[in-house]
Amino acid sequence: MGTKEVRTREEINALEKEIWNERTLDRTKIRKLRRHAFHFSYKKQKRILDSLVKDFSDKDVLELGSYTWNVWFKGNEVRPKSLTCINISDNDLETGKKLAANVDFKTDFRLMDANSLEFEDESFDVVFGGAILHHLDIEKTINHVHRVLRPNGKIVFLEPLNMNPLYKIYRKLNPKERTPDEHALISKDIAILKSSFTFDHYFFDFFSVATGFIALKVFGDKNYGNWLNRLGYGLDSFFSKIPVCHPLFARVIIYGEKK
Repeated sequence: MGTKEVRTREEINALEKEIWNERTLDRTKIRKLRRHAFHFSYKKQKRILDSLVKDFSDKDVLELGSYTWNVWFKGNEVRPKSLTCINISDNDLETGKKLAANVDFKTDFRLMDANSLEFEDESFDVVFGGAILHHLDIEKTINHVHRVLRPNGKIVFLEPLNMNPLYKIYRKLNPKERTPDEHALISKDIAILKSSFTFDHYFFDFFSVATGFIALKVFGDKNYGNWLNRLGYGLDSFFSKIPVCHPLFARVIIYGEKK
């Protein structure tokens, strides 16, 4: 059996930057499934994030990334005191700058590695990101996030999970959908977060992945609000309240406060 190539953090960063700059990932297949499987959970996710980002107003906010804020702030009267965004991808950073051209709050976009934040201690009130931690050395990043947050500073992250064996198999069978070194969160990563922050969460998408797969076969790439997707979402809403079931889910919103 072959062994996975071990890269240094510098090599990983260079490869990630190249992939995101050149847009070489192919997510056509997974997007069709997500439109069914995540149809109802996306609506719930939006309601939860709408509530969480209200705390961003009048705060110094850091995004690990450069344009998630545009989605999370949309439809909300969120006006941070300042918004700082970082990215290792020049193209993604430029996307963020263009989206911020007409906002009425202070913005700052910097080319920077989230594994090694260059900011002074206690510079921010909030650090957030969408699908970013799993591209990073989580322990290093969380140590830096903790360092740059002020006392009682908050985190909000939306991340994929990789504790369900079926998801592990799917990822192995579809390597072109993700960068080679990304790693959806497992229990060890959750423990790292809990060591530095109070920890709360919302889990999404277990049964809905299976019902969404069937719905895609039955309905094609349309009619996302069908009864199969509604059934999967209803089952997920019930079982997500049972802690022993949490490792089965595909995604999680993590939020907490600096210890």
